[in-house]
Amino acid sequence: MRSLFIISLLSFALFSCNQKKQQPNSKQGDKKIENNDYTISKDGIGGLKIGMTHIEVGDLLNKHFSFNAMKDSTGYWNDTVKTKYKDMDVSLFFERQYNENDNGVMLLNGVETTSPLCKTASGIGIGDEKSAILPAYEDNPINMGPEWEPVNDSTWAMSKTKYSISVKDDKWDKELIFHLVNKKVVSLQAGIIMGD
Repeated sequence: MRSLFIISLLSFALFSCNQKKQQPNSKQGDKKIENNDYTISKDGIGGLKIGMTHIEVGDLLNKHFSFNAMKDSTGYWNDTVKTKYKDMDVSLFFERQYNENDNGVMLLNGVETTSPLCKTASGIGIGDEKSAILPAYEDNPINMGPEWEPVNDSTWAMSKTKYSISVKDDKWDKELIFHLVNKKVVSLQAGIIMGD
C-alpha cells in the first residue's frame, strides 16, 4: 500500500513537471518583449512626449538645458540637444514658444534616434526594410519621397540613396518619420508637423 502511494505521488510530480515544460513561457515565446521606454510613436519616445517644456524634459533626464534661443538678441527660435535617454542616443528638437505669461518657454517639438533599441509598437526599427513600413501604417496618411541634399552652397538635388516616409496622425498635427538610406531605416523621428 505504501509503495502504491509513493508511485502515485511520483507519477503526479512527473505529470506536473511535464505540463510546465509544455506550456510556453510568454517571455520566451514572444518574438519581442515590449518596453514602452524604447517605443516610438507620433507622440514621442517613451516618457519624452512632444509638447513637454524644457523644464519637464530636464526633470525627466535629470539635466539642465541652456539654449541660445532663450536670448532675444540671438534671433534663434529653435535649438537641438543631443543627449541620452534610457541608454539611447537621442536628438531633442526644441522650439521657443511665446505666450502672455512667459516669453521664453521652449517646447519639445521633435525627438530622433538612431538606436537599435528603439522600435515602433509594430516592431519596426533601425535596419528594417522600406517594404515593412507601408503595411504597418496603411490606415494613416503618408508622405514619402527622396530627401533633398545640398549639391553646393546654392543648389539642392533629390538624393539617390536617402528617402523618408512620414506617417501622419488623423489630426495632421504629429508625425512619425522613418529616414532611410538604401531602402533601410537609419533613424526614427517623432514630431510636430511643420507647415510647408
